[in-house]
Amino acid sequence: MQFSRLKRVPCIAWCIALSVLCVIGWYVATPSFADAENSPHRVYRLEFHKASFLQRVAHPTHKMPYVVRLYRIEPKTLLGESAVVDLLFNGEISWHLDPPLQFNKVYVGRDVLFENIPGECNEPARAPSCPNYKH
Repeated sequence: MQFSRLKRVPCIAWCIALSVLCVIGWYVATPSFADAENSPHRVYRLEFHKASFLQRVAHPTHKMPYVVRLYRIEPKTLLGESAVVDLLFNGEISWHLDPPLQFNKVYVGRDVLFENIPGECNEPARAPSCPNYKH
């Protein structure tokens, strides 16, 4: 008898309710963009995303939970993504891509490490700001 009342609800109301639930689900599960930093020669970009609601619930001890993503700027390519890390007092960026510290690594604090990243001044990605740049 109670189900007969549900049958009286118009289809559009069900569609709107389902859409609202999808938007809420997307919001609680998706990290939100907070900031970005470019590499010294602007070949790479680090993006900092605040952890989603679900990620914050899963990591209650983190004071500043973030997800860090490393992109190549041109063409835009995602090179790596960190797990949820706490960046409170732990967010210093170190680009070890070119001499004298050419280890092909990017550090964000002590918890995030991206490895095997090509140097900014290597061919063919040589940036105009690199020493010995040739057109």
